[in-house]
Amino acid sequence: MEDIGISEPESRYMPEIRRVQDKMNQLIEDFMAESPTAAGAFKDVMKPLADVKETDDEVVVTMDLPGMDKGDVEISVTEDTLEVKAERKTEKEEEKEEFHRKERTFARCERSLKLPAEVKAEEAKASLKDGVLEVHLPKVEVTARKKVTID
Repeated sequence: MEDIGISEPESRYMPEIRRVQDKMNQLIEDFMAESPTAAGAFKDVMKPLADVKETDDEVVVTMDLPGMDKGDVEISVTEDTLEVKAERKTEKEEEKEEFHRKERTFARCERSLKLPAEVKAEEAKASLKDGVLEVHLPKVEVTARKKVTID
């Protein structure tokens, strides 16, 4: 290591420094993948936040889609994945005494979720109320939870 300017005592810390660097890189990647604001800032596509709940007979996904109407949202389901795409375009025009202003807004959201269990895609049901999307996905195989006692 002397040939690259690192002494023998310093070289002992290189594996730990690499481990810390790898951990920091992973943290940044995780943030970029999961943060709706980071995704929107860098890709013009927001990743809406979602809750995934599993019961004995279904998987329920709740997702925030503020300002979206049901016509703005496209949902596709396979046996193990839920994909939601939403796009809203609006124009607002305002005229006052001395000036004219026209505002346009555009919002695009996409989220793909790996589901915790296989579901019956053809029986999925969705509702959108007050900007909250709720998707009910019946499971292929109903699982009954069983309590285990500790010996």
